Amino acid sequence: MKRVVLIAISLVIIAALVAGVSTALAAKSQDVIARSNGFPSGEHFNLNIHGKKADFNCDPTVTDGGSVFIPEYGSASIQYLTNKKSSIGNLTVLDACAGFDGDPALVQLPYEAQGYYVFGRILGKPNNGSSGNESSVILYPNIVVQACNDDPIIPDPDFGNYTSCDFALGLIVGPNEYVPDPNTATYVRFDPEAAPGKGNSRATDITRLFTYSGWVVNPILDMNLDGKITLDDVPLDAITYVPDLNPDGVIDVDEWLTYNAGLDTPLAWQFTNEWILNIADLVITEQGLVNDGTKLLQVRFYPVDTTEFIPQ
Repeated sequence: MKRVVLIAISLVIIAALVAGVSTALAAKSQDVIARSNGFPSGEHFNLNIHGKKADFNCDPTVTDGGSVFIPEYGSASIQYLTNKKSSIGNLTVLDACAGFDGDPALVQLPYEAQGYYVFGRILGKPNNGSSGNESSVILYPNIVVQACNDDPIIPDPDFGNYTSCDFALGLIVGPNEYVPDPNTATYVRFDPEAAPGKGNSRATDITRLFTYSGWVVNPILDMNLDGKITLDDVPLDAITYVPDLNPDGVIDVDEWLTYNAGLDTPLAWQFTNEWILNIADLVITEQGLVNDGTKLLQVRFYPVDTTEFIPQ
């Protein structure tokens, strides 16, 4: 099986949750119509993230539809998986426990060529049981923890059944360079200036936390096998055949990768605001959460190709 290593070398997304629809992944001109709960209309998959007491007996082998469980207070993480060759048609929880059994929860999403819009809102008790102390969840951007491709020459007939990338499959991914800002990546169920415990929870667009900008690189370009693409990996004679786009008389990393991306058989691929689970045939990402009293965080995934946003 052909070995390919995916190396992310430049990712500069800053997490920022703001009102309205993210432009990432957008295929149409869109504005979200004002709705009672903030969610757009259309078919979608639901994921319910339940905050539980520290002594909650969480069994990762027992899944309850689209539910996962995290500590009511403290940190946890959820992994998301998509396999382009899988035949699953619904959001599927493979491991429902996060923060209770020493490893992340695992949720599989059906493959969507254009990806998803993602919205979420907090439900349940709004104020941790005390006036003026609103429940909140800090959500961090996803990072890729596994990525692999099927062999394009001799496809693996079982590839669609895989839910992880073993070394035998031949693909790994390097670290992503996200710069999250917890102050803008926080859900607060009620406006702190409003009367505690009053009002309705509204959904927030968190699509940008599931997007990827950067390079994915075939390992043949990692000349020193250090898991990174740097100037050390650019051949000394590259200036004789690689366009000097600056021009400054030196072939830098971006120029080298741009050249390799344009080959008849590309060795590098560049993405801008791509749905992060679509950068390879099988991708697993991981999202960190910090919960402060939230009982229920509801997350909805809307396929981009079937979602319509009605102008206000």
